[in-house]
Amino acid sequence: MKPTGQPVASAAQLWRDLGALLAPAGCAPGPPAAEQSLDWPGIYRLAAAHLVSPSLYAVLDARGRLDAVPVPVRDALAELHRLNAARNARLRAVLHDTVRLLNAAGIEPLLLKGAIALLPDQYPQAGARMMSDLDLALYNAEAEQGEAVLRAAGYRDADNVKPAGFRCHHHLAPLFHPNGDAYVELHRSILTSRAPAAVLSLAQVRAAAQPITWMGKRLWVPAPAHRLLHNALHQQVQDDVFRSHRRSLRQLHEFAQLRALPTAAAIDWPELLAPLDALGLGEAVRAYLLASARLFGQPLPPSVQPGRAARRAERRFWFFVAHPRLLPHYNQARRLRNLPRRLITPGWLPAKMRYLGRQWFPDA
Repeated sequence: MKPTGQPVASAAQLWRDLGALLAPAGCAPGPPAAEQSLDWPGIYRLAAAHLVSPSLYAVLDARGRLDAVPVPVRDALAELHRLNAARNARLRAVLHDTVRLLNAAGIEPLLLKGAIALLPDQYPQAGARMMSDLDLALYNAEAEQGEAVLRAAGYRDADNVKPAGFRCHHHLAPLFHPNGDAYVELHRSILTSRAPAAVLSLAQVRAAAQPITWMGKRLWVPAPAHRLLHNALHQQVQDDVFRSHRRSLRQLHEFAQLRALPTAAAIDWPELLAPLDALGLGEAVRAYLLASARLFGQPLPPSVQPGRAARRAERRFWFFVAHPRLLPHYNQARRLRNLPRRLITPGWLPAKMRYLGRQWFPDA
C-alpha cells in the first residue's frame, strides 16, 4: 500500500516518466517532472521489470538527482546497482579470459551486443547495463574453431543443453567458463534465420569492424551503424517485437545511447534503410527510431519519416500499455492468424507436440 498522499501514476505515465529520467544527455522528451510529483515505487517496478534499474541509478547519480528519490526506492536502486556492478566485474573477467585464450590461438574475437558495454569508453553509464551472457563472433576464424579452443581450456556445456540442438542455430551451444560465472555464445551469423541473411551478414560486420586493444589483447567491435542495426533488428525482427505489443526498454535505451554518441552522427540513415526497405524491414527500424523519439525525446534522423506500419506499431504499444486486460485476446488472435502458416512449416507440428507433451507429462 502506498503512503497517504503519494502520487499514483498510470502505466503510460510511468513509461513516460522513466523515459524522461533515462533520456540521453541533450534529449528532452517533455518538461521534466518535479521529483515530488513522480510515482517512484511505480517507476522502480517498471525499471526492475525491464532490467534498467542499475542504469536508472547510475543516470540519477550522474545528474545529481538521487537526493530527490524516496529513501526506500533509492536504497533498492543502490543495492541493485551494487549487485549488477559485481556481476559485470565477473563477466568482464570471463570476457578477458576468453579473449586471452582465443588470442593465444591466433583468433581475434568480434564482440557483439552487451559484451561491448564491458569495455571502457563506451556510452555514458554503459557499465551499469544488465546482461546475461557474452555474445561473440570471430573476426578471423569460424565459430567452431573458437569453440575447440575454449573446450580445450575447460569451457563446458550446461547440464540441460544438448549441443546437437544448435547445429542449425545462428550461434553454437552456450559454453560455460570453468568457474561457472558466465557463458559465451559464439555466433555463426549475426541474426537468426527470421531475418534474411542479406540484412546484416557476418561478412559485412567483419569488413567494417574496428580493432581495439584491451588490456593487451586484440579484439574487434562492429562499426557504429552495424551496432545500431544489430540492436534494432535483434529486437524488431529476431524477437518479433515490431508486430507485437512488447518493448524491451533495456535494448531501446542502449540504442538511444549509441545514437547519441558523436561517432553515430555521421550515419546516413536513408542510405542505411534503403536495402532494408528492399527486404521489407525498413519500417521495423523506423518504428524503433520512432519509439526512441517518443520515449526519450531523441530526434528522428534527418530525412527519416516513419510510415503507416511504424506509426501503427507505436500506437499499438501505447494502446496495450493503457489497456493491458485486452492483451490475452490480442495474443490469441495473433496465434490463430499465424496457425495456417505454421501448419505448413515442416517440423512445426512435431515440435509443438513435443512441447505440449513436456507440459502435460513433465515426468514422462
